[in-house]
Amino acid sequence: MNDKSEFEKLLKKSLADVTDILEEKSGEVYSDGYTKSYHRTLVSHDDLYEDIEDVDFVHKKPGIQQKISNELKTKKFNFKDNHILDLHGFNPVQAEEQINIFLEYHYNRNTKYVLIIHGKGTKNQSKKAPIKNLVEKIILASPYVLAANSANKNTGGRGATVLLIKK
Repeated sequence: MNDKSEFEKLLKKSLADVTDILEEKSGEVYSDGYTKSYHRTLVSHDDLYEDIEDVDFVHKKPGIQQKISNELKTKKFNFKDNHILDLHGFNPVQAEEQINIFLEYHYNRNTKYVLIIHGKGTKNQSKKAPIKNLVEKIILASPYVLAANSANKNTGGRGATVLLIKK
């Protein structure tokens, strides 16, 4: 009888450990009990209509190796449809909302790489690219984007940005 109660105690403990491991593996709860949560990144829209420069966008947080940043530009990605956000047709307010929804979704699912298509603004009469500027501002301000780079020509060039998302 004593063996059975010891066995039940061990079984309960091992099941608890399995549950903790599965929760931790899912990326939703860390081993210290901290729950992973996303906080929206909001930026000022005041300077979105400044003239654009036709140069590659490059960003990396401190501690991210240059090799990883370079890989964003050179690696051939096979993005799944839900790993791509196309912002054509959105105004800045709508685009900011869509970017936050998109980043939250992929941050919570531990997606490593995503693509945001924003356009270059070169077909725009005024030669302004408010959505491209907005994407860049959010990337710079977001604690969830570790690195970002203009996409390679096959994935949209300067009209799209590849992001490395924090896990």
